[in-house]
Amino acid sequence: MEQMENTRLKVAVKTFSKGTYDYVFRLKKSFFSSFQNEEILDADLTTEIQISRIEEQETAITVKVSGIVVVLCDRCLDRLVVPVSFESILDEEETLECRNDFTGQMDFTQYVYDNICLALPIRRFHESEKDCDQEMLRIWKQGSYTRLEDLMK
Repeated sequence: MEQMENTRLKVAVKTFSKGTYDYVFRLKKSFFSSFQNEEILDADLTTEIQISRIEEQETAITVKVSGIVVVLCDRCLDRLVVPVSFESILDEEETLECRNDFTGQMDFTQYVYDNICLALPIRRFHESEKDCDQEMLRIWKQGSYTRLEDLMK
């Protein structure tokens, strides 16, 4: 099993014969920075790609991603660790989007990036307010009350 750490998830498939091929990629902050994604502050994800060549033109591709990303808490704006996990089997259209017949490679970079972003919850906050930055919550609540008082005048 080959393990790589970089910002591109490319696999040379032109020379594959029948069989199963496993690849493991480590995704860190640099992966998201290459997409100019400033929302994800840090990451430690493992991406496993399994390519099974059944016939000359028939392949089955499974992608698994697991690990964590760090984003800002919507409530207190402090760093928040969010677990990420998904597994998918590429359909024919997704396989074609990843394939580059000219280079003989498959590039899973965009596919994996999109699915990680979709796996993140829409609302991101600490499970308990006790885990939030208490000073920021105090400022936020004080600011909310001040605006409410202004509205009531």
